Amino acid sequence: MHETKQPEPIESEPKESIASRVQRREAEIALAMKEEAARRAAVVKNMHRLRALRLSQTPKASASPAGAQRVSKRSA
Repeated sequence: MHETKQPEPIESEPKESIASRVQRREAEIALAMKEEAARRAAVVKNMHRLRALRLSQTPKASASPAGAQRVSKRSA
């Protein structure tokens, strides 16, 4: 019976120290948080833009009879 022999680690590849792994992980987290903050800022900016568009269209819609009915349904 032959046992399968595990390959030996290559000695030329240095093992990553715990400190460098922690530092790398912290850098990844910081980058992810920065990207998330940028995404949230973009969402807020887009939300305000869409709200401004809706508000700019509301007076035009309420001037017509159909628009007046729509506005009264919203307030009810």
